[in-house]
Amino acid sequence: MHLEAEIREALAKAALQVAAVRGWRGVSLFDLAAAAGRPIGDFYGASLTAAADCVEEAFDRAVGEGLTAPDASQSLRDRLFDLIMQRFEAMEPHRAAVLAMETPGEPVALTQQHLRHVRLAEWVMALAGLDADGMAGRARAQGLAVIIAQARAAWRQDTAGDFARTMSALDKGLRRAEDLFGRFAGFESAKPDGTSAGADAGPHASPQEGSSIG
Repeated sequence: MHLEAEIREALAKAALQVAAVRGWRGVSLFDLAAAAGRPIGDFYGASLTAAADCVEEAFDRAVGEGLTAPDASQSLRDRLFDLIMQRFEAMEPHRAAVLAMETPGEPVALTQQHLRHVRLAEWVMALAGLDADGMAGRARAQGLAVIIAQARAAWRQDTAGDFARTMSALDKGLRRAEDLFGRFAGFESAKPDGTSAGADAGPHASPQEGSSIG
């Protein structure tokens, strides 16, 4: 069931608040309604899965804030890198809640998380100026979703405020996509003007250097 934007935002904030304080196991919609200061009827049609989805959506929306056009001075790889790192930066202040809400190893949860990563991949591709439509676009999104998942696994292992593992995993994943698929998959390393981008550096260029939702 479609939930209004205001309700989705309220669900996301309540879920992060509750998960940070008491974890996610055993949480109910009543707990989220109480945290949001809303009657339970406002969350008609919602579920805990929907609440987790709203959290991920809120983090997605934090990516590219203020962006008016893709940065033509960067290679596509660097644009994707910076955009995806913005996602992890949005998550970081809510690390405890995000980790509490994850259920590693559960098949249904893994499927849901993959779909969320595909959605994020399609979004950052669009922001980076890479076609996300058609069969080729869907294939790119699936591949990029796997790279995002690998970077997220590394993020779980980072200490608070340190993105070293995250950046390294993301950089390696994007470079590997270039090596394996190149221009066919749209992960070419050339700049829009056709020059090489091998040594370009965005705000997060070095995987060894560290780089809200209320």
